[in-house]
Amino acid sequence: MRFIYFVVAVLSTICIQVNGLKILGILPFPSKSHFAIGNGIIESLVDAGHEVTVMSPYPQKANRKNYNEIDVSKILEIFESDKHEVNPFVFGKFPAVGVMFMLTKMNTDIVDLFMANNEVQKFMNEDHKYDICIFELFLVDSLMGIAEKTNCILVSFTTFAAVRWTDDMTGNDSPTSYVPNPFLHYTDRMSFKERLWNTAFSLIERGIYHGYYMPRQRALYSKYFPNAKRSFEDMYFNTSIIFSNTHVSSNTVRPSMPNTVGIAGIHVKPAKPLPADIQEFLDSATDGVILFSMGSFIQSKQWPIEKREAFVKTFGKLKQKVLWKYENETLPGNPGNIKISSWIPQRDILAHPNVKVFITHGGLLGTTEAIVEGVPVLGIPIFGDQKLNMAKSVMKGYGLQINYDDVTEEAVTESILELLNNPKYKINAEEISKRFVDRPMTPQESVVYWTEYAARHQGASHLRAQSTNLNFIEFHLIDVYCTLLAIFVVIGYLKFVILRMILRRIFRKSPQKQKRS
Repeated sequence: MRFIYFVVAVLSTICIQVNGLKILGILPFPSKSHFAIGNGIIESLVDAGHEVTVMSPYPQKANRKNYNEIDVSKILEIFESDKHEVNPFVFGKFPAVGVMFMLTKMNTDIVDLFMANNEVQKFMNEDHKYDICIFELFLVDSLMGIAEKTNCILVSFTTFAAVRWTDDMTGNDSPTSYVPNPFLHYTDRMSFKERLWNTAFSLIERGIYHGYYMPRQRALYSKYFPNAKRSFEDMYFNTSIIFSNTHVSSNTVRPSMPNTVGIAGIHVKPAKPLPADIQEFLDSATDGVILFSMGSFIQSKQWPIEKREAFVKTFGKLKQKVLWKYENETLPGNPGNIKISSWIPQRDILAHPNVKVFITHGGLLGTTEAIVEGVPVLGIPIFGDQKLNMAKSVMKGYGLQINYDDVTEEAVTESILELLNNPKYKINAEEISKRFVDRPMTPQESVVYWTEYAARHQGASHLRAQSTNLNFIEFHLIDVYCTLLAIFVVIGYLKFVILRMILRRIFRKSPQKQKRS
């Protein structure tokens, strides 16, 4: 009997295995940090043996049998030319509402550029069928029409830890009392004033999203996919799985639907050997090294002179060496302990035991890499979710932050010395690192499992909540509360009328009794 059970179990396992899925990756956004998350997902699926085709501005030219690319790097050329006209430090001062409108306009242009690409046009004019489409959720939802055309199951991902528009797609509830908006810099421990603005801004964001953004995406969907069998709304609410760049150890605790899977760290690969010059620089730093990088979008050479000098003068007073991602060949006033480079293998450097502090803009990829290696961080957030990421690092005790306007020699010196000399930051960073890697599956394994799960169960519709079929009033029970309030008012009014009638009768009878007596 046991043998029969064993045979049945083996046969069942064989039946539910999914081998050789045909997968299409749609990664349109021209940002290296966004692409890093998408590429981590794609590589995990390629390594699992699935056949993957990727539409991306960053062709990898990987020579693998099961990997193909559709080159849309023309978008990147246009985006890069526009980007150089924007000073990121000025952009960081835009109000959050303005950023929302700007992203909506920019991403509408990205959809047009993407669909106008010759390679994409060629693809759309051919007949393709895929099992799964991997799609980035970042305000380009009309491009879900490509998944509709290829008749595939939609699996999406987001580079943000918590995004309100994914809540709308899954029917998830994110109470603004303790779930901070990613465009703000709050944690889950908000004061009354912060809860008030968090709620107000989230309502404004929802208004912009549904009143300004969604109509434009519907129009783009109709424009580029006029023969689609499924409507824009059908595709929008039809995502099987959403991979979120988050993990409870590094993020705040918040509600999450069963079809939302955290994969923070998907881009982090095992550390590779360093270039010889960097290896020698780090090995020789007996007092430790400070790594300074503001990511790919923000260039250190764009720092105003007075703020750049604040760092240079501070570094000159330290016994530690400094490795600075600096995009010029020379650094004015270099005190001698600073090594500059226009490009650095950031993830691999953070793995070196001599790295003591990581100065960063607070991007989620860099802070995640620091968490993996247990390195304390000093953040100078500029825009986007950077302020939120750094606020969490301060709250969890493994980092400090300086607002851009407050960057001075005194502030930088005080913060770096605090991180170097107070052991609590290193202890906290190492503890969070342990929690971050302690999970039943690696991010790569989670991606493969849940993608195959969606394929095994024909889109896994059983994971999607029925709340997606409710509008804002129904979802928040506003109609129910109004009805209950009306009922209470009517009952209260009837009680008042009845009580008044009773009192009138009593007072009418009372004088008559007095006269008779």
